[in-house]
Amino acid sequence: MVELTFPSISQNQFADAFTVISECLQEPSHGFKYPYFGPGGQYGHCWWERDSSLTLSGYCYLDYEFCKKALYNFTLVQKENGRIPLWGNDRVGELDEQLSAVPVIFDVAYRICKKTTDRDYIEKIYIMLARYLDWWLSPLKRDKRTGLVCGIMEETDPSDYTEQLTYAEVDLNVQVAVGADVLKELAGYLGYEGDEYKYSELFRELKQRINKWLYDERSGCYYTRNVKTDHLMTERPYNSTFDVFKRGIAPKDRANRILDVLKDNTKYGYYNKYGITTAPFDSPEFCETTGDYKGWTSWSGNIWTFRNEIIAKGLHEYGLKKEAAHIAYQTVMTFNGNYAEFVNPSTGKGQGVLRYGWTASQYIELIIEELFGIDYNAWTDTLTVTPNIPEELYGSTISIKNVSLGNEKTVDVTVECSENPSISYKVK
Repeated sequence: MVELTFPSISQNQFADAFTVISECLQEPSHGFKYPYFGPGGQYGHCWWERDSSLTLSGYCYLDYEFCKKALYNFTLVQKENGRIPLWGNDRVGELDEQLSAVPVIFDVAYRICKKTTDRDYIEKIYIMLARYLDWWLSPLKRDKRTGLVCGIMEETDPSDYTEQLTYAEVDLNVQVAVGADVLKELAGYLGYEGDEYKYSELFRELKQRINKWLYDERSGCYYTRNVKTDHLMTERPYNSTFDVFKRGIAPKDRANRILDVLKDNTKYGYYNKYGITTAPFDSPEFCETTGDYKGWTSWSGNIWTFRNEIIAKGLHEYGLKKEAAHIAYQTVMTFNGNYAEFVNPSTGKGQGVLRYGWTASQYIELIIEELFGIDYNAWTDTLTVTPNIPEELYGSTISIKNVSLGNEKTVDVTVECSENPSISYKVK
């Protein structure tokens, strides 16, 4: 078991996050050959593309081989045209064969693949991801004029869009661009120089399209565009405007303006106790859900690890480590021992499913990858430990033990926290 010493987090609370994920364990079904994790709670005995991939991000630090096989399951259910279904039953009213999920699986797959040198495995995942990206860029999903990808239902959040080739959302287009960047990295490792160049150019193109069509100069934010009416939906602000820090998508001259919006506490609660809200407080759609998940409205004001993880990681990728550490720590403390589907920003009380798989996984992931800064790349056999310490931890000592590196080795890390932390670690 991974052992943690960390102010205000007990070992029992931390270990319970792994237990929450384990409670989501499902036997092979719905085309999956290997066991996998479902969402948890009332969502039943089935896989969902987003949930079942995100649970692997944290759990791989306990059982990497399980996660490797669970990810491989998606190669077995991929459709002939490259689509990966939203969920195992693949039935969503009249939208059968037209619907997937916001494709965070690209990022998850990359993190799992870079922990192994099993070329055959990496190649199979690479082929799956390449076919999946082709589906996203097919005429079914991509607007001809803008070149943007358009999403429906759970291909974006909030998920109330239902008309194909109408709404080009920020979060969806960022994740598709991330997919191109991931495929560039995988192609490079596999030695596919032509593909590496192709995906590098594709990422550059998608980045340019996001910046051309989804940015509003007046507010300094990014918004969904209705490509049919050519309307940028500035009346519907959302925290996906901060996703553009991922992979350096936002140009430098826009970064400070977006950062000002992030830190305006009247908007998304950057300085509040519980963290970043999905919709800003001054949005007419802002609301807090009490009880069970209530569809897209539950994404219109509540706090989710899913959204905060993307923002924190993006800020770090952009070089904004202080802000990344703040959001990572804020999110970890809000969801510590409180592994609910989402929480209310006014109380921090958990709502929806109260023992939710991806929440527990991303809580673990943010501690290990963001706060302790542990990163292992099997391709170069390189371990880096670069803690990202929020000011709240200055003067304290934190440590973590038995963190799986995915190569039958583990690492122990101890950090004396300060602006310039002292680090010691041991690989076993």
